Amino acid sequence: MVNNALGLITTNYTNQNFGKLAQSRPIATIPFGGRYRLVDFPLSNMVHSGIRSVGITTAHYYRSIIDHLGAGKEWSLNRKNGGLFILPGSNYGMKRFEGKFLLRDFINNRPYLSRATEDLVIVSASNKIFNMDFNELVEHHRQSGAQITLLYKEIPDAHMKRGPFLELTQEGNLVSIERESKGHAAWFMDCFAINICDLLSLLDWYETMDYMDMTDIFMENITRMRISSYPFSGYVGTVDSPYDYMQCSLDLLKPEIRNELFNSDKKIFTKVQDAPPTKYLAGCHVSNSFISSGSIIEGTVENSLLFRNIRVEKGAVLKNCVIMQRGRIASGASLENVICDKFVSISENARLSGNRYKPLVIGKGEAL
Repeated sequence: MVNNALGLITTNYTNQNFGKLAQSRPIATIPFGGRYRLVDFPLSNMVHSGIRSVGITTAHYYRSIIDHLGAGKEWSLNRKNGGLFILPGSNYGMKRFEGKFLLRDFINNRPYLSRATEDLVIVSASNKIFNMDFNELVEHHRQSGAQITLLYKEIPDAHMKRGPFLELTQEGNLVSIERESKGHAAWFMDCFAINICDLLSLLDWYETMDYMDMTDIFMENITRMRISSYPFSGYVGTVDSPYDYMQCSLDLLKPEIRNELFNSDKKIFTKVQDAPPTKYLAGCHVSNSFISSGSIIEGTVENSLLFRNIRVEKGAVLKNCVIMQRGRIASGASLENVICDKFVSISENARLSGNRYKPLVIGKGEAL
């Protein structure tokens, strides 16, 4: 177990692609998978790996993070020693698409790092969806003698993904970090391990350039520091836009992906909200869909993911949709390629549709 490592999860970043989905919350707390938030994945990965001190750098609109994480009870982080640390992020986080690791947030929270007894920190963003034992990453990092180790996924279709991408030597050492690539490529998973003493040195060297992203600093120090890499072979989903969010949500309808993420020995923990089983009334039709507890289904649901406490009335039709909690789809309504945020109400006989590459997003609390 990783008993000599800190965890640090960055949430102080956004981009304009999300629109209504990130108007009132950071990307980290966008609901996902019927009951989870995106931040649950890196946080659960760290806890399962034996990390007992985890810091969360927050965006300035952090209410949803505090509400969801609380004192960390669900992750066994409400502890006397170590535990969950909510760390203040700067007022203006990263808005550049590739940026997830704002140097200013590391500098402002230097005491969390400098007071630690651990010698290593695993740093992760919260927009990647995967289930991993970080012990593998830490073991490789220590055995290789690297100062920094970047986690990546080898993919065959880099032109279909957004960067960054890693250019590596045959030994896995970093040559460069690129925004774009084609064909087979090493796709950076927005996660890395770094020795705390080396991280503190970088904070000293770049203190006057706190607007930089940590990956830019890594690029400037390729010849000065040993930067290695470690491949991950499992499923990785990324959420950088409503399109990505829809694709990752519909990936959960594939049993092999759903089982890898949620049915392994490494459970994804989240805030507990109990609800009765979903009720399927006579005449409803449900196919290839994931429906959480507390819902009442009278209409038709196809290739869709529904969160808790959803009401789909008689004659309503949902196809390729994600409906977040406490939504109501009235009788005769038809939705296709639509993402509904929480507390959305769709009126009788409404017709709403997006397309595969640009799903229609209905904002939190809207009534249409």
